[in-house]
Amino acid sequence: YPVRQYLQRTRLAGGISAADERLILNRMLLGAGLAGVALLGTWGSIQWAPKWAAELRPDADGVKYFAAAKTQMATAMGAIGATILGAVAAGRFGRRPTYAVLCLGSIASAVYFYLGHSSFDNRFLVAAFLAGGVTASFYGFFPLYFPELFPTSVRATGQGFAFNFGRILAAIGGLQTANIMGLFGGSFPKAGSMLTVIYLVGVGLVWLGPETKRDGLGE
Repeated sequence: YPVRQYLQRTRLAGGISAADERLILNRMLLGAGLAGVALLGTWGSIQWAPKWAAELRPDADGVKYFAAAKTQMATAMGAIGATILGAVAAGRFGRRPTYAVLCLGSIASAVYFYLGHSSFDNRFLVAAFLAGGVTASFYGFFPLYFPELFPTSVRATGQGFAFNFGRILAAIGGLQTANIMGLFGGSFPKAGSMLTVIYLVGVGLVWLGPETKRDGLGE
C-alpha cells in the first residue's frame, strides 16, 4: 500500500505516466523476487558453512577451532572476486542469461560443497571458496540490473525496494532452516542442499523481466 501511494503521488507530480505506474510496480515486485531468491540461497545455505565445518572430521580441538574461521575466510574471498565477475558477465552476455546461469551455478556449487565432502581439508576449503563465490555473485549483478529497471524519477526508490523487500522475503525463509534441518535429523549437508532448490525459482522468474543490456539506464 505505501508503494502504491508513493507511485500515485509521483504520477500526480508529473514524474511518471499512468501506464508507467503499473509497470514500475511490477518491476519492483520482480526485483524483490530476484533479490529474495539470491538472499535466501545465501542465508539459508552457505551462511551455515562455518558452523558445519567445525563439526567435521578430523575432530581435534585445534582443527575445530580454526575450521569455522578458515571456512568463513574461504567463502568471503570467493565472494570478493565473484561479485565483480557477476557484473562483468552480465555486461558481456546479457542480464537474464547471466542471472539464470548464476542460479544454476549456485545449485551446483552448493550441492558439491555440502554433499561432496565429509571432512575438513584443503578440498573442503576450495569447495567453500567456489560456493561462497558463485552464490555471492548476485550482489555484483543487482547493482547493474536493478537501476536499469526504473526511470530516473523513481530509480532510487525502485531499486531500494527491490533490495530491501527481498531481504524481508529471505529472512522469513531463512528462519525455516532449523525446521528443515529437523526433517533431516539435524543434517547440515542435506538441509543446505535442499534449500538450493529456491534458485530454480530464480531461473524462471528472471525471464519475466526485460533484457536491458542494450537499453542501459534510459531516461
